[in-house]
Amino acid sequence: MPNGVGAFFFEVCDSTNARAATLAIAGEPGPLWVVAGEQSAGRGRRGRSWTSKTGNLYASLMFRPHIRPQDLAALPFIVALAVRDTFIAFGAPESQVQCKWPNDILIGERKASGVLIESSAKHGGLLDYVIIGIGMNLVHFPDDAAFGATSLLHVTGQEVSVKDAATVLAEKLYARIDAWKVDDFSSVAEEWTRYSWGLGQQRVLRTHDETFTATLLGLSDDGALIARLDDGLEKRLYAGDVFPVERAD
Repeated sequence: MPNGVGAFFFEVCDSTNARAATLAIAGEPGPLWVVAGEQSAGRGRRGRSWTSKTGNLYASLMFRPHIRPQDLAALPFIVALAVRDTFIAFGAPESQVQCKWPNDILIGERKASGVLIESSAKHGGLLDYVIIGIGMNLVHFPDDAAFGATSLLHVTGQEVSVKDAATVLAEKLYARIDAWKVDDFSSVAEEWTRYSWGLGQQRVLRTHDETFTATLLGLSDDGALIARLDDGLEKRLYAGDVFPVERAD
């Protein structure tokens, strides 16, 4: 781990995000990583379960930035780029590693990683802590996921250990967070856009209350996805899922 960054490893825990939150509430100053060999109650976005077989990476970084909740807009995209860096470092073809809004990383147009960011604010308005949960499919991947999945092993034929993946991910993410300028979202958005999946193309978008087809245009200055509907109107999405048109049935 980078200098000054702590780490806890559990063979099995309920959820690395939940364990990191417990440590934060108990007063751990951070930054620190929680890494698990297996999760018994892994969570994805919107309360979804996360398949957590031994051999994949399940890790959460807890840290305490002195910023406001609204300053976090760039963080999901920074994390996605760091995960992309990590896959490439272990041999994934650079041209095939893409970022899918809002927080997935694809290899060969199949999901290889997801990110779950949670935070808690102080009464004064500043954040008390932020937790970045990351799952990387190093060896296993579900064959029944709503969006097709893959693993680093499946793509490269090489098995990477959890320890090695955690070490490289920590270095890549630390470097990007260290370089993060909170008031400069545009440079992060520009880089993420270069490696994004689906921009300029029609995709099926699903929110909690509707499903529709639209052309993906890019990111707004607060991280929303801008999509153009068939009637020409533009819509901003702050939460939802994106699928290829042919896989949306």
